[in-house]
Amino acid sequence: MDALDEKILAILRDNAREPFVLIAKQLGTSEGTIRARVKKLQQQGVIKRFTVTTAGKGVKALIEVKVETGVHTSDVSETVRKWSGVEHVWEVSGEHDIVVLVNCPSTDLLNDLVERIRGLKEVQATGSRLVLKEY
Repeated sequence: MDALDEKILAILRDNAREPFVLIAKQLGTSEGTIRARVKKLQQQGVIKRFTVTTAGKGVKALIEVKVETGVHTSDVSETVRKWSGVEHVWEVSGEHDIVVLVNCPSTDLLNDLVERIRGLKEVQATGSRLVLKEY
């Protein structure tokens, strides 16, 4: 990856639907160059998917999850990522093993999701942090 790829990714992170012709104009190159580079970034696995971020009116929170020793964190992550309200699941280093970003319509539904995670037999402990402001 070079500087042009990094600039393309920055634009797509802000708006994944930005037309290639406008990206090319911003970066002073051709639409064909942008198209080819995006295709290459997809093939290399740098771009995994194009997605939509909504302006959620609900309650966003980070749920930190600590799993039992000897448990494959990817198994827990795969289970949780399929649940309604879950936006992202990250396996992390540090005190906790997994961090889950959720967006729920209410604190009651957030609490239900936390309890559901706590109910997994592999989970040792959880911690929650409400998102107060998003930029």
